[in-house]
Amino acid sequence: MQFTGGLTTSFEVVAVRRSTTRKEYGGKLLHAHGPGARRVLLPAGYDRVEVTRVKPKPSSGTGFSRWRLRTVEAAELPALADSDTMSGRNEDLVYFDGHARVSYAWLGAAEHGELHFTSASGGTARRLTRQGDIRGEVTVPGSGFLAISTWGRWTLDRR
Repeated sequence: MQFTGGLTTSFEVVAVRRSTTRKEYGGKLLHAHGPGARRVLLPAGYDRVEVTRVKPKPSSGTGFSRWRLRTVEAAELPALADSDTMSGRNEDLVYFDGHARVSYAWLGAAEHGELHFTSASGGTARRLTRQGDIRGEVTVPGSGFLAISTWGRWTLDRR
């Protein structure tokens, strides 16, 4: 999915699973501020999302900005090809073809980030990075989606 927010409003997007008798919330998929497009993967077992405006403080307004959510095909995602380097900012979703080693770095003030891998055939996401690492190298086990989650700049390098 691709989420695009408004100019000055913050939004939080959460995964939801709904049946005829229950509504179950999953984890936060992203926190967006500003107009940039952010791509995320809806986890297996969830069938919708809930979008909430985030107030900077309880007494402030929520803004008037609109948001847009659309489904993105795998072919539309950026792909990390052989010996390729990719960089970006904040959350993103990258399509990965095949097994390989990938070095990563969280740059600038972003001293925390996570890489999660989800197989192209589906299933649950698997965290590839360790808590506290600001750079390192991980093995991507095969074709699928690599979700990048950080508050700042990042870089990936396929080996």
